[in-house]
Amino acid sequence: MFQQLAAGGTAIWISFAFIMATGIAFPSGAAASAQSRLAILSDPAADFRTLAQQRPWTCTEQNLIDVPSLDWAGGTAKCVWQDRLRMRQWSGSGAYGNRACVSSQAKWWTWARSAGSTAHPAAWRSTWVSHSLIDERGPEKRIVILRRMTNGEWSGAEWRWKPSLRGATRRWQEGRWKLLAERAAQLHAPSEAPQGPAETRMLHGVLDANLGNRAGEIGPHGWQWLANGLCLNGNALGLGQQILQLPYAVDDSRLEQRAAMQLQLARRYPKATWLTDFNLIPAAPKTRGGAKFYAVWIEQASLKGQLWIPTKGNGSLVRLRITTALPAPAAGHPDPQVVARAAQVMQRELTGLASRWAATHE
Repeated sequence: MFQQLAAGGTAIWISFAFIMATGIAFPSGAAASAQSRLAILSDPAADFRTLAQQRPWTCTEQNLIDVPSLDWAGGTAKCVWQDRLRMRQWSGSGAYGNRACVSSQAKWWTWARSAGSTAHPAAWRSTWVSHSLIDERGPEKRIVILRRMTNGEWSGAEWRWKPSLRGATRRWQEGRWKLLAERAAQLHAPSEAPQGPAETRMLHGVLDANLGNRAGEIGPHGWQWLANGLCLNGNALGLGQQILQLPYAVDDSRLEQRAAMQLQLARRYPKATWLTDFNLIPAAPKTRGGAKFYAVWIEQASLKGQLWIPTKGNGSLVRLRITTALPAPAAGHPDPQVVARAAQVMQRELTGLASRWAATHE
């Protein structure tokens, strides 16, 4: 009898030691429910079958149009829950390709953002290692996660969920969807407020909004984005003191002032070829706002454009410069047609940014 009790006690002690060694705990209430869910599902975004509690199948309908335009592998839609939950996943290198303007992850993020919610920064930040968006406004819910994996590759995934019409089923699905949403929130990149004076921060927002659905990226050398086949690089030059006072009011702008400013620019850049002299940007009819000026020139095989925005009350001058490399000339001189097309793109970007500044801040 004593031996049996001793044996039983040994077994109980071994079981207790195993529980303590493996970290199993027995919490109560809501904490127990949350911890048990995390124990069962450590990363809901990594295992579709475990998330859905069902073996996925290839969806009958494959959206071959709504796909990111890059060479990452994957993209086949997998379905569960009577096709109410769909998941697509891509993976590939984050390296810049030949003559690439922005990274592959920046292009993927542009696609993910343009396909749904727009309440997220348009430009990808090169410092990000992951980002996500959650869009639950419509009848179809959507979660997107883009992250760098441990092997250095990037993985992008999209989930779309149409809740069941049956109450009990919908509540169960909501619990699974919530797990995925919590994981997406963990991988959401922290907000990076722009630094510097208020006007510089305002210009940062204008640049981001001006991208629209185009691919753009913010890196150590400023902004880069694609515009009609050109890779543009933008840099805020900060607030400058006005050597020649540029008026805020359009009606106060004088030809003599603009000619004097052009003379100063010509002296500063003696090797430049001027395509558009320093000039007033034409304002759209019935629009408010102050005067804005621009110039476009070629210097050392680069096309450059600059925007000057005077502020109210004879304040500081907001300046933005955009550059792009011109194709190498075949006969020693740039192709006039190529230069003309590039100059048109540059002028559209500068005037577009000026209009957006007026609409947002004036």
